[in-house]
Amino acid sequence: MVEDEKACSIALAMCKGLERMSLLRLIEALGSATRVWEAHPREWMEAVRLQPATVRRLEDWRRRVQPRQLETQLAERGVHCLVRGLPDYPKSLLHLTYPPLCLFVSGRTAALNRLGVGVVGTRRASAYGLEAARWTGQVLAQAGFCVVSGMALGIDAAAQEAALAAGGWTVAVLASGTDICYPPSHRSLYEYIQRRGLLVSEYPPGTSVARHRFPERNRILAALSHVVVVIQAGERSGALRTADMALELGRDVYAVPGPITSIHCRGSNRLLQDGARLLIDPHDLVSDLGGALDSACCEAHRPPERWQALYEAALMHASPDQLASSLGWPLARVYTGLLELEMGGWLGRAPGGGYRAGVGLQSKKR
Repeated sequence: MVEDEKACSIALAMCKGLERMSLLRLIEALGSATRVWEAHPREWMEAVRLQPATVRRLEDWRRRVQPRQLETQLAERGVHCLVRGLPDYPKSLLHLTYPPLCLFVSGRTAALNRLGVGVVGTRRASAYGLEAARWTGQVLAQAGFCVVSGMALGIDAAAQEAALAAGGWTVAVLASGTDICYPPSHRSLYEYIQRRGLLVSEYPPGTSVARHRFPERNRILAALSHVVVVIQAGERSGALRTADMALELGRDVYAVPGPITSIHCRGSNRLLQDGARLLIDPHDLVSDLGGALDSACCEAHRPPERWQALYEAALMHASPDQLASSLGWPLARVYTGLLELEMGGWLGRAPGGGYRAGVGLQSKKR
């Protein structure tokens, strides 16, 4: 069953000590997450070279948890899971060589329905860099794009704060679990994104920040972005690695020029020398993207097929009880579907009760 495969995928992704690549190889060798969860430890060892300690951790984890209960417990904490192979999983991540099995998200999943533009740069931003980041974030948000970044000090935070202030969308891709705010000084921004945007991580809740997780985070940031903009980056900036990953995925990379006397601009200036597209006005980027936003939003705002009948019936302003009766569904399933349609931006509450098409769909109807 699809529900079992999803629950087992989440349970395996949450097993501490089971490395991401080992998990992906296990699933590839045994055919499914459900099969991995049910297999004898000997089969794990035969499929993948696992350390005995890893096998013991996985055995102990399997004895202690019930996969479906884990998913419910996460939802109660405001964390939802997007599992590879299911309709709500971001298709752009499938361009990666090793797409994450599971994404843990907290906030408004409708943000993933917008066309993403990555905005990255140095943590040691100058006043010029911060001004450029804010301008870029604001213009992109006002044009309907989603600013994708890492919530880091400097450029990242400036662009995301500007996008939110403009009433737009932003996705923060984290190098920790979505329940951990890093850096701690960004607590207010973290909470604002959780309310108005989306926090995304391939790591389960409780996972702390580690140096090796930043490059892993950056590949997801690049994959979720239609293009990547680098604003002020030094020669060793992680933003350059994000740009490299974007190029490997076939994305365009833009760079903002900076003073040649600044060590914090040498990396971004070098990108321009190597052929990145010059960005001197974010309105030019909006023009370059042209109709990409309209086509992406039309595609992304189609309700999931499994909820299509519920979506159409809900627009008739029926109550959940009436919807359950007319569709012949259990009331619990109706509530589950309505919640997912609301969180995904397909439905919104109508004045006086009932539902209306979500904001993104309404704009397409005008």
